[in-house]
Amino acid sequence: MTESNVLQNFGLDAIDMSDVYSPEYTAHIEQIRHEAALVLARIAMKHVFADGEAVHDPQLAAPEGVTARQPFFFRKRLIEYLDDRGELHREGNLYRPTDELVQRASAREEDYFGTAAQSPTLRALKSIESIAGGILEGKDGLVLLEERLGAEETWRIWQYLMVDAPPKKACNSLVARTLDQRLRAGVPTVVFEGGAGLGATLREAVQIDGFRERTRNIELYGFTDISRPLMQRAREMLQEKAPEMLGSTCFDRIDLDQLDDYDDVPYLQDAAADLVIFESVLHDVENLHQVLTSCHRILKPGGWLVFTVGSRHRPGLFFPCELLQTTLHSYHRAELDPPRRTNVGYLSLEEWTASLHDAGFPSLRVFPDAQHREKWPYGGIVASRPE
Repeated sequence: MTESNVLQNFGLDAIDMSDVYSPEYTAHIEQIRHEAALVLARIAMKHVFADGEAVHDPQLAAPEGVTARQPFFFRKRLIEYLDDRGELHREGNLYRPTDELVQRASAREEDYFGTAAQSPTLRALKSIESIAGGILEGKDGLVLLEERLGAEETWRIWQYLMVDAPPKKACNSLVARTLDQRLRAGVPTVVFEGGAGLGATLREAVQIDGFRERTRNIELYGFTDISRPLMQRAREMLQEKAPEMLGSTCFDRIDLDQLDDYDDVPYLQDAAADLVIFESVLHDVENLHQVLTSCHRILKPGGWLVFTVGSRHRPGLFFPCELLQTTLHSYHRAELDPPRRTNVGYLSLEEWTASLHDAGFPSLRVFPDAQHREKWPYGGIVASRPE
């Protein structure tokens, strides 16, 4: 049997996420939306509607430059979140809060939640609330958090929201299961993971039964990020969780917007990789079309590209899912490329589909199914380079 036939037997159709998208998972999403409704009401009333009204033009073009875009989009998406929920009165471009919004913003947490206990997510949301004023002045959220809470506490919050929070289970599970599925074919496998950060993919993968044994099929794993401290933390994690992988893993600083410049990195050469992974990072690149076409070049025919997404949809449901990211300068640096890309930050499913098709990926699977993207906003896409 040829390698191509082997891979067909271990293909994209075998990736199963049905156990992740469960009633329990739905409850986690609804809880975060409920918690965010209180926090966002307080931010809005303190920083946007302190005088009882605010002017907002939904059609106003975003400014140039990430430092100007970040406060623009934070304010814009907060107002559009509240408007979509029916919590603002609008007269032209003048918005006023409803009585319900004012009352919720002033509610005691014990009354709103019915308990004095705080979830880890609520504590993280309140940390963002504490720096909202600085964000609306154009300061970077990560810098503000470090100034207020210190580096260690900031990274604890970051790891929780980006890796450990229950709704992120869908993202972490998808990339880990796709990696494991590729290794099940039993053939030498080259992996490039871009923006690998704290190692969420491998943290999840090592929990899959039999994964550690299947890592013998990894010929080379390119674990990359732009941050050396993040890679150091990931190396320590791998040393603890799966030390047998260290011999086949390279830790390299790679700028995803410059993938074609690394002529000395083996897994970034033409048709070098069997699998390319992006966990919570591909929406952050500056030139998405260039990055996707570079991935097409890097992948072998039949290779897979898997990446996680927050699928943009109704602002009244979606804004809590990007609250952390929208405080960061880096989240707003994208070059818009209509009709492929019309949104800064997270893309809609339609934008992702058009972008992938134009980069040479006609075959893809979307998790969850498109009809569930409002109920389950977190997931991902697995695309295949044609043979």
